[in-house]
Amino acid sequence: MHLIIYISDYTGDPENIGRDIIKIHKSSVRNNPNLNITGVLFYHNGNFLQVLEGMQEDLEKLMTVLEHDPRHARITRIVDTEVVKRGFPNWQMDIFNLDADTVLKRKDLIAYEEMFSRQCSMDADLFITVLNSLYKDAKLYKLVTE
Repeated sequence: MHLIIYISDYTGDPENIGRDIIKIHKSSVRNNPNLNITGVLFYHNGNFLQVLEGMQEDLEKLMTVLEHDPRHARITRIVDTEVVKRGFPNWQMDIFNLDADTVLKRKDLIAYEEMFSRQCSMDADLFITVLNSLYKDAKLYKLVTE
């Protein structure tokens, strides 16, 4: 099992992000089960953060598709590693639109990854615990629905 977490810039019109997120979600729900890919996508202030889980070969195919998706620019892998098990086994790519008032910066995410990777290998359970803590403590996200 392999895990990729990446960040990218949203290149579309910010007024269209709601519509684009719904399109991305529909496409993911349609295509990812055939590849046995699970994960979650976050959008915040012009940036995506996506967690993808599956077989490395399938994830690499998906990453190639994403690199050619005109809605993405500057795709940067934060984590690219083997894992023992899935962290999102029942998530067929849920999507969260983070509160626009929350401050998350690309350089901070990259710095966190560098600090984390020097100290330990990536553990999906730990990442999920962090995300759950953010939700419970700060109410940072809301689910995007149609």
